[in-house]
Amino acid sequence: MRTIRSACKLQTNALDIHVGDQIEQLDQIIKDTDGHEYFNKTFITDGMKTLLTKGMARLAGKSNDSVFHLKQAMGGGKTHLMVGFGLLAKNANLRTAQIGMMPYQSDFNSSKIAAFNGRNHPSVYFWGEIARQLGKEALFREYWEAGAKAPDEPAWLKLFEGDEPILILLDEMPPYFHYYSTQVLGQGTIADVITCAFSNMLIAAQKKKNICIVVSDLEAAYDTGGKLIQRALKDATQELGRAEIRITPVNLESNEVYEILRKRLFTSLPDRSEISDIASVYANRLAEAAKAKTVERSAEALASEIESTYPFHPSFKSIVALFKENEKFKQTRGLMELVSRLLKSVWESSEDVYLIGAQHFDLSITEVREKLTEISEMRDVIARDLWDSTDSAHAQIIDIANGSNFAKQVGTLLLTASLSTAVGAVKGLFESDLLKFLIDPLHQASDYRKAFEELQKAAWYLHQTQEKKFYFDHQENLTKKLQGYADKAPQNKVDELVRIRLNEMYKPTTKEAYDRVLPLPEMDEADAVLKVNRALLIISPDGKTPPGIIVHFFKDLINKNNILVLTGDKSSIASIEKAARHVYAVMKADNEIADSHPQRKELDEKKAQYEQDFQATVLAVFDKILFPGSSQGKDILRAKVLDSTYPSNEPYNGERQVIKTLTADPIKLYTQVNENFDALKARAEQLLFGSQDDVRKIDLLDKMKQKTQMPWLPPKGFDHLAQEAFQRGVWEDMGNGYLTKKPKPKLTDVIIVKESNPDDIGKVRLKIDAVNAGSSPRIHYQEDAKVTLNSSVLTENSLTTNALRVQFLAVDPTGKNQTGSPKTWVNSLIVRSLFDEAARKVQLFVAPKGTIRYTLDGSEARNGIEYLEPIEIGDDATIVYVFAECDGLEEKRKFEFPERGSKVKIKPDKPAQIISNYPKRLDNSAKTYEGLKFAQEKNITFEQVTLMIGSSPRVIHLSMGEMKVKAEFIEKELSHLQTILPPEAPVVMQFKKVYFETGFDLEQFTKSLGIEIGIGEVTQE
Repeated sequence: MRTIRSACKLQTNALDIHVGDQIEQLDQIIKDTDGHEYFNKTFITDGMKTLLTKGMARLAGKSNDSVFHLKQAMGGGKTHLMVGFGLLAKNANLRTAQIGMMPYQSDFNSSKIAAFNGRNHPSVYFWGEIARQLGKEALFREYWEAGAKAPDEPAWLKLFEGDEPILILLDEMPPYFHYYSTQVLGQGTIADVITCAFSNMLIAAQKKKNICIVVSDLEAAYDTGGKLIQRALKDATQELGRAEIRITPVNLESNEVYEILRKRLFTSLPDRSEISDIASVYANRLAEAAKAKTVERSAEALASEIESTYPFHPSFKSIVALFKENEKFKQTRGLMELVSRLLKSVWESSEDVYLIGAQHFDLSITEVREKLTEISEMRDVIARDLWDSTDSAHAQIIDIANGSNFAKQVGTLLLTASLSTAVGAVKGLFESDLLKFLIDPLHQASDYRKAFEELQKAAWYLHQTQEKKFYFDHQENLTKKLQGYADKAPQNKVDELVRIRLNEMYKPTTKEAYDRVLPLPEMDEADAVLKVNRALLIISPDGKTPPGIIVHFFKDLINKNNILVLTGDKSSIASIEKAARHVYAVMKADNEIADSHPQRKELDEKKAQYEQDFQATVLAVFDKILFPGSSQGKDILRAKVLDSTYPSNEPYNGERQVIKTLTADPIKLYTQVNENFDALKARAEQLLFGSQDDVRKIDLLDKMKQKTQMPWLPPKGFDHLAQEAFQRGVWEDMGNGYLTKKPKPKLTDVIIVKESNPDDIGKVRLKIDAVNAGSSPRIHYQEDAKVTLNSSVLTENSLTTNALRVQFLAVDPTGKNQTGSPKTWVNSLIVRSLFDEAARKVQLFVAPKGTIRYTLDGSEARNGIEYLEPIEIGDDATIVYVFAECDGLEEKRKFEFPERGSKVKIKPDKPAQIISNYPKRLDNSAKTYEGLKFAQEKNITFEQVTLMIGSSPRVIHLSMGEMKVKAEFIEKELSHLQTILPPEAPVVMQFKKVYFETGFDLEQFTKSLGIEIGIGEVTQE
């Protein structure tokens, strides 16, 4: 596949076309121009075809269309079209050769031609010049000799006498009218006379069959002159009822522009098959980009246009269309000159170019730079952002750093798309269009995207519309403003910002690896911290590993195992400072730019971008950690690359990355103490205890900070290790601040758990287990007496007894552990009452045994009457105070009995308790949870609670003895236990004591749950 330079041949002057080369004397051009040579370089546009078709018919007397109005901006091809029409009108042979198939072209031989350029101001005025060229100057002499006087219609008809066709070409007339609008004549201006003469000429021409007038206009220029022409045309239309034919010579938004450029600038192009091959390559590249969603899917259609636009990129037409209306841009002639500069850029370049696009303008060529500056006046934009002789423009800096020219192409293309100076102009390109236009056979969209992103960050004059179009403008952008803030940022503020951000990025939350972060610290500060804590020092790289400052610091450091260093291989701290200055700049602007400001959205984007850039720079610079270790008996700092993998959808957590690095092979940090117990215990005994069996704990902790071979543990990690060692019996806390790695023999002991509360005769079920008595312990017991080695031995780990006291003694049959002291369990006295309502008598009971005393007058029951038989209490409400005792055990109760015939009376505003000899029951899940919910709301507590869940064999029985428990605790335990049983497993809750804040709560609780209260079961103050 050949490049443009090897596949195409240029016209002789293709690289050196200038707008000023045009000769303005139309009649001289037509007279002196070789028609065949002219048409060899001329593409007949739709506009020219329309003019020739209708114009030839008029000159042949076959059409009523006499006036043709060429409407286009300056340099839009009007003069070129007039010249072509004039050459064909005067030469029948040329017509046959060039437009032989056109109707009526052969119906006349040669036409008279009068051509006038409005930029000339002859003393005979335009009508005298026309008369002179038609050979009838004397007929109009009276209309200028005594001053400007408009020829009337008869005068024009006399000038047009005869059957010979006449072609009148009036080029660039608006400036002519505009000039004379400033020349006073009588009560008006000479322009009034000229307008009248022009109108009379049009009317006269329309009354003849062989007179054709072509007049050109200039859109958006010479407003006064243009309006006068329109007035004359309107007058002629009203006079004869026929309007002028409006023609656009060249449609710059169609492919005509490419045809013109090919004709005028190239002598030969490759054949169609070679162009098709190039189009196919571009189609494939664009399809790949569309598949990768780099560009829109519609971009593939661009390739289909290449065959009709070659050697130019199809995008060139749409780029030019953006600025074709600029007042200073002469459309066709200006485009010809502009493309000449573009070709010069390509032909003097060493790049391989396969399709010529606006991105190929070489701004280093003075003529190219000046031409683009002339169109847009964006000299500063080019100098700062795109090209400078010292290679200091932003695009140049980017390309030099990357070893490419992608930023130059991106910037030049955007500049060309930003040249429009019209009010409310459409300018700029979407990112997808930018990439679509830049993709070529050698480069992918990603190559240009990276350069575009870098140029966005650096450029001072690159802007973005609300629709996300990017364009250059004279006004400095937010980037420039922020750069100013960054350059002027106080050094102490920048240093402070760097330290703050580093501290935020590596802030210790779990403190598993380190307790403190010291970003870029003074070494005296670091020394003070490391005496107490393990700390992460963030140290600027200096090209050495470890950095020189750390080598000297580590050598003299006492607590060498407390240091952790984050650093890197290269000294790039300057890049962090630069990134920090940008962050400082957006923070400063953030306080100045309100939410409603047009730049607010861009500022927020810049803020996110600069924050991300700072983080990326930190990660690029600080990519290595150093941690203590040992080699050949010497303490060293080992280096390890910092783990850089982290979830993209989560914010960066430096502490987490450090932990991941230290817990990977080779491991320095162990976060799971129990799982690595054996290895950690062995290292601790070797490095911390050494040859000593007993060591102060404080000394062990100091050695952990000093011994570089010692692994790191998380906070309280040594305590966890020690606790696990204690539980496993391999270490022992000696209770005096010392720990030993050789525990002394233990004394046996007994653990006693009451599995049930005393029943009515005082029987209790106990669960008994031995401690430090080996795998097959022997437990002796004795009821109400001292236990000895001759006492009975438990055959199972439970005992049911109603003794007042039971002693237990555990023995280790292996003899490894010494026999400890006996342990005594003490029973409780249970006091009950039985009330005979009919006889109004109260019986009192105590279990397991004991004596009872009572009073009825509220005095101390300990000193009361000895109970020997049922007590008669009479018909009034009575309170019986009871005291029971046996062998040193005591119990007090108070029983309340209402007056004869009444039920239990409860005081609603007084605290109340239910104390029952028989458990109260909530016999299903719904009632249990309802009762617990009520209890939580009213702050009710329970005692002697039993929970039964499920049924045999899958049953859970949970008993809580004489301890007050809240409903929240019971519900939490119940919910946890239910998770290991089917959801439908039955639940029963029992309790013997309940405590209420008020009697009213007691009544509501028992009523809602259907709990019956017996006489003597409620106690109130």
